[in-house]
Amino acid sequence: TPCVALEVFEKIGATSRKIGAVNMAAKLWASDDAAEWKATLDALDTRMASSGKKTKYGSLGPLHKKWTALGPALSGSGAALGKEELRTVMAYKLTRGKMRPLMRFVDRADDGAVRSASEAALGSMDPANCGPCFDAFGPISGVGVATASLIFAAADPRFVIMSDEAMEVTCGAPPHGKKYDLAAYAKLLRACTEKAAVLEWANVRDVEFAIFSASLGDGSPKKIVATKRKRPS
Repeated sequence: TPCVALEVFEKIGATSRKIGAVNMAAKLWASDDAAEWKATLDALDTRMASSGKKTKYGSLGPLHKKWTALGPALSGSGAALGKEELRTVMAYKLTRGKMRPLMRFVDRADDGAVRSASEAALGSMDPANCGPCFDAFGPISGVGVATASLIFAAADPRFVIMSDEAMEVTCGAPPHGKKYDLAAYAKLLRACTEKAAVLEWANVRDVEFAIFSASLGDGSPKKIVATKRKRPS
């Protein structure tokens, strides 16, 4: 039927776009051309806006700006984030990547516990030995390595976001069944740090941003329309 055909075409189109996006990110990763990387990074805001990515928490572009705005308050002595700031981080994470039932953990979290854990975590940030800062979030349910990486990347440009796109192109992680553990993050961070050195970039965080930008492609939503075939007369 036309409805079934349309659904099939849309699934095929979505799969094709995903494969194309991964290929674009992989192509960028294989390049050491600083100008190409810079152009891709500069296109991030435009691509996020035109990608149409949104969830019940908001659209990707505005959430990225809200996440970025957290940075200054998360750096410096005694820095911490509360439950509302964690909600912003989680909203950005779920809109940027795959939707998972993680916001419920934020809803149940105690603000004081979040502040205490985040203060300990932010106070022990060290890219060369990132185990302690990630371990500090252990008492907070729902804040695993991937979620914590968004907090650290907001606070310190030497850290990167643990995104699926970056893991796949930098470390060869599989499309499904990834491990979001400290060992996987250390591997990702090391790869992005090495690429930043090649590009002569001070901010390692921008390497992941550029990969994510490449994964969005031109950001233009593409819609496949199924048409009914006319019967021969």
